[in-house]
Amino acid sequence: MPFSNPAGAHKLVVDAFYGNVTVKGYQGQDVVIEYTRGGSAGPNRGRRKPEEPPPPGMRRIGGNRDLEVTESANTVTVKNNILSAVSNVVIQTPADTSVTVKVISGRSIDIDNLSGEIEAHNMNGTVKITNASGAVVAHSMNGNVTASLNRVPADKMMSFSTFNGDIDVSLPADSKATFKMRADNGDIFSDFDVKLEGQSAPQIVEEKDNKGGIRRRVRRDGTQTGSINGGGPEMQFTTFDGRIVIHKKQAPAPTPAPAR
Repeated sequence: MPFSNPAGAHKLVVDAFYGNVTVKGYQGQDVVIEYTRGGSAGPNRGRRKPEEPPPPGMRRIGGNRDLEVTESANTVTVKNNILSAVSNVVIQTPADTSVTVKVISGRSIDIDNLSGEIEAHNMNGTVKITNASGAVVAHSMNGNVTASLNRVPADKMMSFSTFNGDIDVSLPADSKATFKMRADNGDIFSDFDVKLEGQSAPQIVEEKDNKGGIRRRVRRDGTQTGSINGGGPEMQFTTFDGRIVIHKKQAPAPTPAPAR
């Protein structure tokens, strides 16, 4: 699917009810979509008629349970629905594309080699982002979130969150950022020299009990704030049940010059 204006700002939106989604940046101008079909996959498999083999001597040439792909205003949109038989989607898009991927029930979202902004939301599965150079928002309700950034934009906030899983993020060693970190049932680790700020004081909250009386309890926010390399744009790291690991990503060693 071509963009109507390849030279302008362009975006890819993937809205999948279920399935694994992979998005890769490449040097072409079009969006190239490949997919596999699996009739027994997905949350509706118990209510859908199993996919039958083709009649003898025939091959499938169409149907209405595949992907819907559209382009409008320089945005390519790829969708499947609850009745779709598509189980795995691999998409190549120009490396400077901004990408939004939303999956309700899929084992994984994998995004690689993009310089545009990235949003990835997986309700029930992992999110993995590699070789990113733009702002990232990555969220899973039930799965690990992993990201490796080649560059941290100087003017964009980022967020990495999961309810039930670990967060593992690698940043260039010279990144300037301000961290807001919260792990309700886990630990936070980093090999950056993080300058931590003091936590806010606990608050006393008044609540009504089931008899109409007033009870008081102490509530602590639990968010830790710290900065690296003097501070910079805000990065949020949040997990309820898991740990947070923030790595210092070393620059690759220069390639030695060939011997003469």
